[in-house]
Amino acid sequence: MPDLHDWGTGEAPQPTHPAYVPKVRLYPHTLDDLMQRAGPYSDAVKVHVEWSAVTAWMMTGQADKLLDAIDLSSGVANLAVFLTSGAEERDLGWPSLSGIVAPLALYGYSPDSQCEARRVAAEVHALWEANGRPHLNADRCKAKFGYLVACIRKGIIPPVRSMGDIDPNPPAIPTKPHALNMFKG
Repeated sequence: MPDLHDWGTGEAPQPTHPAYVPKVRLYPHTLDDLMQRAGPYSDAVKVHVEWSAVTAWMMTGQADKLLDAIDLSSGVANLAVFLTSGAEERDLGWPSLSGIVAPLALYGYSPDSQCEARRVAAEVHALWEANGRPHLNADRCKAKFGYLVACIRKGIIPPVRSMGDIDPNPPAIPTKPHALNMFKG
């Protein structure tokens, strides 16, 4: 079978243009780009990405010295972040890929305990931001984008309209018939 790229010279042709580089990234690389692509789930995806980065920051032990400096044990901080993040994500409508909606542990506590957990989680979140928002990177944004796409493909959430879904040519506006065309049969 002949080589489809062989034009009689015996070697592959050289490209006439430089390698194509798309103007828009296929996957989001920043939190802002992810939020723009998430449509009605933008607030939920922001909360989910930030809390997952905070959790990763705490799990790697990078937060331990900072938590000790404000006399906050890592166990209390981890529990507060776990309870608060789950509640905030659910309140904002973060979808569950499994379709199973488990009861939230935060709402099983007294109102005072809920307020205390939210206060501690807010302190941890502020420490995370002051430390430069570690673990909030392109890989995390790409993973959460893939999660939303998987939820759409599984039918858990409706598709998010994008630029490709919008017709560039709006439908024609009906006009009043011209007087001369009224007599045509």
